[in-house]
Amino acid sequence: MPSRIFIHSTSFFHILNLKVNFTMDNSMAPLQELLTDMVVPTHRSEIKINPEHITMLQGTKSKKQLSRKRAANKSSTLTRREYARLGLHTLPTRQMLYEEALPLHKLWKGYMREHLGLREGDTVPAVHEPTYDAFSRLLVKTDLHGAKIRVVESKCPTLVGLSGIVVLDTKNMLKILGKDNRIRSIPKSECVFGMRLWNMEFTIFGKHLALRPAERSVKKIKNFIEPFELE
Repeated sequence: MPSRIFIHSTSFFHILNLKVNFTMDNSMAPLQELLTDMVVPTHRSEIKINPEHITMLQGTKSKKQLSRKRAANKSSTLTRREYARLGLHTLPTRQMLYEEALPLHKLWKGYMREHLGLREGDTVPAVHEPTYDAFSRLLVKTDLHGAKIRVVESKCPTLVGLSGIVVLDTKNMLKILGKDNRIRSIPKSECVFGMRLWNMEFTIFGKHLALRPAERSVKKIKNFIEPFELE
């Protein structure tokens, strides 16, 4: 019974060093020639190629070609050391104004309304309420860029009371822009943060935010919010 032949058109014509359009009609002659050379002379007369028994594989790439492409794409991206050297994650300490960050905060409130499914007048669920678990998980996973926060507790007493709008959220640090137009770096793991959203007030333990925002949004997180009072 005749066997079906699978041919990768790109590799096949590369072996023959030919540049032709990959169609079944013009691929028969090179294929016939290749098979003829591979068969002993006494059996060459028996070679018969039925086009219906041939499947041309076009447009696919070998694993080697794909690995080269991935390596090329990887080499085109900057490393973390290059990011730091170029200062791409560095913010000017005194060149940003608090008023300029207010539109970002307004945008963040709209994001939170959609992310948490909130309406004005809603309150933070109590611990015994069924919605508490889901609400707390969503809250800890939120993107904090644009949030107004305040340090309510810290191992470093000088950090307590600092407040502002988050302008940069990294794995271990929050950079906030205060009303005095100064950017301050607040270590997450050392602090407990307070945040207000309309009439809702809550705290978030910084040690549970010690992830990059993209990682935090998909990581399974326990419940870490508690009510607090702002001055």
